[in-house]
Amino acid sequence: MSEPEVCRLADHLRETQFWPPERIRQYQFEKLKRLLEHAYLHVPYYRRLFKECGAAPGDIATFEDFGRLPVLTKEIIRGNTAAMVADNVPKGQLLPNSTGGSTGEPLHYFHDAQYVAWASAAMVRGWYEIAGCRYGDRCALLWGALKDVKDDFSLRERIRDLLLEGQIKMNAFNLSDGRKMAFLRRCRLLRPRLLRGYFTAIKDFALFLDERGLKFPSLKGIILCAETVDEPSRAMIDRVFNARSYNLYGGREVSIVAMECTARRGLHEVSENNYVEFEPIEVPGCPGAGNLLLTNLNNYAMPFIRYRVGDIGIPGDGGVCECGRGLPRIARIIGRTTEVFSFYDGTKIAGEMFIHVMKDFPLREYQFVQVSDAKVVLRMNRRDAADRELQSRIRGTYARYLPANVALEIEEVDRFERTPTGKFKFVFRQGS
Repeated sequence: MSEPEVCRLADHLRETQFWPPERIRQYQFEKLKRLLEHAYLHVPYYRRLFKECGAAPGDIATFEDFGRLPVLTKEIIRGNTAAMVADNVPKGQLLPNSTGGSTGEPLHYFHDAQYVAWASAAMVRGWYEIAGCRYGDRCALLWGALKDVKDDFSLRERIRDLLLEGQIKMNAFNLSDGRKMAFLRRCRLLRPRLLRGYFTAIKDFALFLDERGLKFPSLKGIILCAETVDEPSRAMIDRVFNARSYNLYGGREVSIVAMECTARRGLHEVSENNYVEFEPIEVPGCPGAGNLLLTNLNNYAMPFIRYRVGDIGIPGDGGVCECGRGLPRIARIIGRTTEVFSFYDGTKIAGEMFIHVMKDFPLREYQFVQVSDAKVVLRMNRRDAADRELQSRIRGTYARYLPANVALEIEEVDRFERTPTGKFKFVFRQGS
């Protein structure tokens, strides 16, 4: 779709976000019904699925009815890729894409022009306007996906990115002190209004500035993406940049899913693009937690319907937010399913707990890795120079949360490995 179409949809999203919740839900259900009818008529996998269920799209009269359809998983997609592509979309109009494979094998799929236009409109709202900026304002970008950011850029490429996209980029794969300093100099010259990127990359850059007493140009806002955000680190980021940060949740498969507003009372779902469900699971200390099931309402080339994306969240309160938006909210994203530790006695602990407790200790970089059902390893940066007393306090504190006979070992490292797309994992299970 054309640039005017994206602008039209962006205008539409500016209006719909302030509709009453009931009107948003009705609008969302109408889009959901059209998607189901298309999938039944033109997508072999879903036509077969409906027949196996003994149902048709006309039988789906409520969201509750929709919730009875089977869940879609990455394994199902990999095993049925050809059958999930719509037969009425010309091959030349299929837009290939893939996940980064940060939790294993990459997932390959297709989008269409309609999806891209709606996703682009959501980015205007979620990447810029939510922070008080306008699309086209200069944006400093700390990102890591290889398909988006190369290891380095020629002067010609930097000028092109600045003129066409308004972006000043630095690769989150390589955050050496020299590259950070060069990035700071470029930003001081070009004066971005917005900073966007991986949460841990922005945190690392903020620590670099803070330790050296360096000032970043004035910003209107900071968009934190792709990783679980902890509040102490966010407070530090806000202080160093003297700007307000906004948490954002999304994924390549479905674009932006939810965005935080100035009220910071959860993340507003992008209901015009995705329908969000919570598949109940037991996570101690996190009542109401559920696996997120996402249905993108605009990708007709290869529909993802009730897609278990692999993240865990908690639904927010209903009603209109104090910011005036009627969009439903996600209270918070707890993390990936691989960030919930399961121990020998059946105890489960969300990775969020490990991050929350660490706020009381002076460690800047760390990773908790579950290596067995009775052992967790805490990797800490050797530069933090944690003496025996501090290590003993850390062990004693976490012992109160871990089951009896689960060992917490501490390992000092010089560097931490990131995922193939440059993300940093605070908490994960070995092999995940």
